[in-house]
Amino acid sequence: MYSSIKLFIVFVIILVFLQASSEASGKTTVAIVNNLQGAVAPPVLTVHCQSKDDDLGFHRIRGGLVWEFSFRPSFFGNTLFFCSFEWPGGFHHFDIYVEKRDFDRCGYCIWHVKPDGPCFRNSECEKWNP
Repeated sequence: MYSSIKLFIVFVIILVFLQASSEASGKTTVAIVNNLQGAVAPPVLTVHCQSKDDDLGFHRIRGGLVWEFSFRPSFFGNTLFFCSFEWPGGFHHFDIYVEKRDFDRCGYCIWHVKPDGPCFRNSECEKWNP
């Protein structure tokens, strides 16, 4: 009887641990850094991101600063967040998170926005969406 209770307690502890680690690892964060340059000061970057289910609203990011959002990718592998980026003299769109492209490469996706396009981890630069 005592060993059955002990086994049950160990089983419950393992389930709680697995649930907690699964929830912690299931979250994805996208960070957007304003890396625009200006003659006197970097321009403010206005970002508007959304998915088919969530509109994250407009956010103004001053030069060198970061705005980020977090979510849990879908079970079906089709999570997509797309954003518009606007600054004086520029307006572009980019798919900031595409689950098929990004799921394996980041749990924390950091994109540096530059005039020619966003750069993943400031090294893998992409072109703006057409």
